Amino acid sequence: MDSDAIKFADIAQKYIGTGAPLARLGWGISGYVYLAPDLRTAVKVLKYSAGFQAEVRTYQLLRRLGMRQLLGFTIPRMLDYREDILAIQMDFVRSPYLLDFAGVQFKKPDFSGDVMAHWHQKISEFFSPNEAMIYAVYAALARHGIYYMDFRPSNINMTGHPEAKAPEKE
Repeated sequence: MDSDAIKFADIAQKYIGTGAPLARLGWGISGYVYLAPDLRTAVKVLKYSAGFQAEVRTYQLLRRLGMRQLLGFTIPRMLDYREDILAIQMDFVRSPYLLDFAGVQFKKPDFSGDVMAHWHQKISEFFSPNEAMIYAVYAALARHGIYYMDFRPSNINMTGHPEAKAPEKE
């Protein structure tokens, strides 16, 4: 395990008050996510304050909107957070789900045409033939001032979604 993973696992253990090893559910640019020993909650420890702030703000907004699901995707509920250690405790969710709000923006992004073309290309690569579902999720969040740009299979998992089509075989 790399030194960042060890450091963040230690933070997560102290945050939830356990010495037991935690299963790592995911990791990326924004931080690490661990399954708590209760198997019902997860702890995300973020690397950067900006991502932490965006994630907390998004969860608070989603809570005010009463949004636990969006178009058939379960959204974890934030249970607690600590800004001093950049940690968030949330429900553990099973697919289909939408998660990881650290990269959310709260005003419409003003990206170049090339950047947007790449974004659309990645959506097609990751989610074909279900791109329309991704764009519907984007539009539904954007109506509430949440601009979610980090669509990838680890963040929006379609497994078990009743409207998801199987990828076409080549």
